[in-house]
Amino acid sequence: MNRATYPMPDCNIEQIRAVIAKAMGQTSLREEIERFGAAVDGGKMLRGRLVLEVGRAAGTTETQLEQLAAAVELLHAASLMHDDIVDGGTERRHRDAMWISEGTKAAVLIGDLMLSVALGLVQAGNAARIPMLTHALAEMCDAEAEQEFASGAHLDSWEDCVRIARRKTGSLFGLAAACAAGSDAALATALESAGRDLGTAYQLADDMLDVSPDPALATGKSLGTDAATGKLTAASASAVEGTDPGAVIADLLASAEAALTEWPPVQEAWRDFIGRTIHPLINQFTGNGALV
Repeated sequence: MNRATYPMPDCNIEQIRAVIAKAMGQTSLREEIERFGAAVDGGKMLRGRLVLEVGRAAGTTETQLEQLAAAVELLHAASLMHDDIVDGGTERRHRDAMWISEGTKAAVLIGDLMLSVALGLVQAGNAARIPMLTHALAEMCDAEAEQEFASGAHLDSWEDCVRIARRKTGSLFGLAAACAAGSDAALATALESAGRDLGTAYQLADDMLDVSPDPALATGKSLGTDAATGKLTAASASAVEGTDPGAVIADLLASAEAALTEWPPVQEAWRDFIGRTIHPLINQFTGNGALV
């Protein structure tokens, strides 16, 4: 496949890709998936890598982790295909967005197919996470709909911006983190909370990237679509209210780590993952070196 390249390749990504390839290879599009490339299994795979790296520290089996990591990456990729249609984004993962290269029908149908495959992988990997998955999907879709259709009515504050980010992006990060917990219900709850804080922080940073004047920071996607559509984001809300997004992001990351205090090995794996993968990206997105 023709995939985007990122500065942090690792064996975890290849493990996730292998599971995705096998699962998508069992669908009716098995002969076509190869040419879709990065749209299906590209990107930084932050959510999937989180599942694998934190899950190993939690003692969850590798087979479970690989299935669940592939599932959350398919969910994320499907959401991006649909987001690009809604936002009019023409580039994704250093290639034309799926709706540009294959057409809108293909982007909708392939995204739906990836969603169904992801559900099957969660069922196989840890069926106990299905209720959390359906709740996360409901939150994601509801937040996207609210941001798209209700922005002119009542979305006008920094608090609204954080709330949308927590539901839109925090929900999937929360699911990914909980998937690392295996059968430990208490740890799953703590990781879900930590993941939500992480996802919220990441979305706020990504909002700031959308208004970056430096095209070198684009990370393979179209910039400026939020501003063009008038969406409430961290960039627009902080400009109006004088809020420091960097400080809020730092607080969210600290809160996420603190949620795992009762599980020292998991907390250490979390801290290592955040330091190696999340801090550099947030600093890049926001231009803030204080989080390194």
